[in-house]
Amino acid sequence: MTPVIFRLTVLAACCGLLISTVYSLSRDDIRENRRAFAVRQLVDVVGDPAAALVALDDHLYRVEKDDAPQGFVFETVTREGYNGKIELWLGVNKDNKITGVRVKSHQETPGIGDKIETGVSDWILSFNGKSLESPAVEDWMVKKDGGEFDQFTGATITARAVVAAVRQGLERARKQQGDWQVMDAREEEQ
Repeated sequence: MTPVIFRLTVLAACCGLLISTVYSLSRDDIRENRRAFAVRQLVDVVGDPAAALVALDDHLYRVEKDDAPQGFVFETVTREGYNGKIELWLGVNKDNKITGVRVKSHQETPGIGDKIETGVSDWILSFNGKSLESPAVEDWMVKKDGGEFDQFTGATITARAVVAAVRQGLERARKQQGDWQVMDAREEEQ
């Protein structure tokens, strides 16, 4: 082995060891920061810091205030984003009106499609208070397609995907709220 190759091999091994050590030392902090971020997102979706979240499973939470159910927060996903999957948290109250929507994860283009994040734009807040009746189901599209919701220049596909995912989430909530409440009642009996 030539001296150059030997030195490069030793350097690569040292770099690998350093990266592994740093990861091992910071792994718990990273996990805790992710958990804290997820909790902040869920609280934002609920819209009421005094409300409590009761996990029914990893993707479904009952919202309570003064020990009374107020609604649900659940995950809804679309694979129709410009760069694929967009995961959202959707909060609905007992009347099936949206209390909030937040992006859980996405791979959309920074500076264009990432306007779905509250840290970049307040566009996603336009869903608050909406339901399947207001606007009507046929208006749950971006304005470019004849609907009610704005889109972004250069990122119509992203906005279109999020609007469709939120509408589908509301439809799911309307169909499943009874099942979720039964699931919730079974949990309380245990």
